[in-house]
Amino acid sequence: MIRRSGFLVTLPAVMASATFALIVFGVLSAEIIAEFGVARWQVGALVTASSLTGGLVSPRLGRWADRLGARRAALLTLAISALALLLVSIAPAYLLLVGAALVTGIAQAGSNPATNKLISLHLPPGRRGTVTGVKQSGVQMGSFLGGLFLPVGATAWGWRWAVAVAGFVPILFLLLAAATVPADPPVVTAGGDGSGGPLPPIIRRLAVYGFLLGAGGTAIFTYLPLYAREALGFSGAEAGAAVAVLGAAGIAGRILWGRVAEHRLGSKRVLTILAVLAVAAGLVLAVGPMVGGTAVWVAALLTGASASAWNAVGMLAIIQTVPAAMTGRGSGVVLFGFLAGLGLGAPAFGWSVDVLGRYTPGWLVVAGLFAAGWWVIVRAPEGLPTAGRS
Repeated sequence: MIRRSGFLVTLPAVMASATFALIVFGVLSAEIIAEFGVARWQVGALVTASSLTGGLVSPRLGRWADRLGARRAALLTLAISALALLLVSIAPAYLLLVGAALVTGIAQAGSNPATNKLISLHLPPGRRGTVTGVKQSGVQMGSFLGGLFLPVGATAWGWRWAVAVAGFVPILFLLLAAATVPADPPVVTAGGDGSGGPLPPIIRRLAVYGFLLGAGGTAIFTYLPLYAREALGFSGAEAGAAVAVLGAAGIAGRILWGRVAEHRLGSKRVLTILAVLAVAAGLVLAVGPMVGGTAVWVAALLTGASASAWNAVGMLAIIQTVPAAMTGRGSGVVLFGFLAGLGLGAPAFGWSVDVLGRYTPGWLVVAGLFAAGWWVIVRAPEGLPTAGRS
């Protein structure tokens, strides 16, 4: 029981640890701007450095996870996550902060292949949807806790010490994982290096969908706190609370949508619903100056339930459609699209605000990206489950 519980806890812990630096760049954006004297787009460039690095190496790390084994890949991902956060906390100059962001991208790239493969190897169909949702909700758990802890820690100790303290958390989870995560079954890993056979065509379409939702979603994840403070007069603590609300909605959304996709509606239908909800989030933010602070809370809820939740359904679709020996490889391809979107969306949005002096045009573009994601899935050929499985 203890080992099984530790295994289930490790899955979201890997995801939270690997992506926590992105929460740092968003929640502490004002502090980073003041510390290094940079523009808004340069905060977005930190997300770009992390996400594009992750996107570039994710296909290779996906194959690597198939060859090395899911357990070892998960342990190494936690170690790299801790190193990345510690590097962020001590970076003395902006360029070195960018270098630290590059390391965080490696952790991002390793997280989904490792954890998806663990689920594929150790859990039977029927349990994978809920567990995948819980696993993917680790990102939002990190967002929720980061939104609450980082502003308070930055005020009490300074932002660097707050990030340094956060950097020790992955080390604790590494010790837990080493004690509880089982080794890969030899019968599955033997010869299962991910090199045999082509991936299903639907994997490429999922990668495009991930790119579009990633590009739009990263604008909200990165700039929602700054938008709340600059355009709507929120305090730092209130802006952090909005990120926490987004994280809480994302936790619930990933768990619930993962279960609904496996047992009720199927992955394809759920992905179309999520794209529609994401469009609504972008439009709500666009009218924020007219309706006031309520827009931030509504958009945080909608984004958490849609753009943040798609990963659970997308990763479940990979587990459902790709053989276990190739799960890491398929995850790497989809992650490449998603992280490329994350990397390009944030600085482009920040640049638009710097040039135009307004957030509304950027939010409208974000809504358009989400709408394009809806079209990609609606037009998808057969390949994704369209009805749930009990």
